[in-house]
Amino acid sequence: MAVGAVLTKNGFNSSVDRIFNSATAISVPSRFSIGTGTTTPTETDTGIETIIAAWNSGSNFKDYVTGYPTYDTANQRVTVQGFISSTQANANSITEVGDLNTDGTPIMFTHIVTSAISKTNKTQIYITTTFGRA
Repeated sequence: MAVGAVLTKNGFNSSVDRIFNSATAISVPSRFSIGTGTTTPTETDTGIETIIAAWNSGSNFKDYVTGYPTYDTANQRVTVQGFISSTQANANSITEVGDLNTDGTPIMFTHIVTSAISKTNKTQIYITTTFGRA
């Protein structure tokens, strides 16, 4: 398994569009999706490699936890958080997370592949991701 994290080209382009185009119709990333893929993420990724289908009450997506994103302007960081309850995505080894928007064709802003987390009905998972300058 290859572990890694990227800001996708679509995510970068959408972010730049939102900054410089006052008429943009692109929505901000506000939800996440999970999967079981193990391929190293690349900037050209447009979706989760192996999505866990319908894991959130029939949906492939779930909104961020209330109160997120948070902004730390002093350190130039943004933090988002997702939550997977004890009744969601059970019997899966979660290895990937993507941050997406709510457009008709969702844009994946980031793609993260990590070591497997075995999900059971005894497990709740908070996924916290911080984006910022190095």
